[in-house]
Amino acid sequence: MRRKRISETVGNIDPRYIDEAARYTGAPRAGTKKVWYKWAAAAACLALACAIGLPFAKDLFVSPDQKNIVDAVVLVEYDDSYLEIIEDANTIKKFGLPSGITDDVIGGHIVYLQKSVPEAEYSNYVVADETTDMELLEYKPAPYKAVRILRDGDRYCYAWFCNYLVENDESLPIQTVFDVYGIDEAADIVSITPVKSDNYWKANGKTVTDSAIINEFYAGITKLTAFSFDEYHAIMYADNLKKAEDEGGGDIGPEVYSRVADDRKDIVIQTKEGLRFAVQYYPSYGWISITKTLSYYQMSLEIKDWFEANIK
Repeated sequence: MRRKRISETVGNIDPRYIDEAARYTGAPRAGTKKVWYKWAAAAACLALACAIGLPFAKDLFVSPDQKNIVDAVVLVEYDDSYLEIIEDANTIKKFGLPSGITDDVIGGHIVYLQKSVPEAEYSNYVVADETTDMELLEYKPAPYKAVRILRDGDRYCYAWFCNYLVENDESLPIQTVFDVYGIDEAADIVSITPVKSDNYWKANGKTVTDSAIINEFYAGITKLTAFSFDEYHAIMYADNLKKAEDEGGGDIGPEVYSRVADDRKDIVIQTKEGLRFAVQYYPSYGWISITKTLSYYQMSLEIKDWFEANIK
């Protein structure tokens, strides 16, 4: 099963723990020894519910006052990736999109869609084999994968890129996520802002706008080697895994994952078209993670120095 990302819509759970838990959903493969994570089960099931709409999972793990929010999460599966339909005004503003969808932002046709469950009020969309009254359109100001427009009859909504569908043992280079936002060179980035690690991206430090400093960031981060979840987990928790196996193969404990989640810091990158996306990093451990690629990147000395010097 391909891993899915928990929706931005679920705003009442600390994203640090959600993003950690959402990655811990794999199953051990034959012939390997892995210790998986009981503490993350609820969040992982919630991630699965958000991604594929299992009503029983939502009933089990979502409180009544949040159920209507989770039920409303709608995804488009297209081009080996997920896009989320976003209509919340605060989320639209956070991502750097215009508040209203008007003719001047509606681009050309990409593909026709259909509901995966036609009779459902809220259903994911999949590619249709024929012409329908539902389609995915380009976002004219920035015709990249980052944002598309869904037309369902007379209704228009933004479809925001969530993540590529990536297996536990697969990884994607950092340039892949920059490509999603049309970033081909450092000049395509106008600012980098440290933000609080929550769903609101409130500034938590000084914004970097100096082109020379941004160029150093881009040059350094795009050189980093990509690691799959399996590779990251084996490296990051090697000592804990060995100890757990020596003690009989039990769980390595929630406190280990909590320490990593608590170390997380976020920066938001803004493109020349005004689009914004977040990059997570763990300064004490020397890792960068990006939910768009579901991959991990071990910091070089160069990029560590950049963060220490410029993110205040």
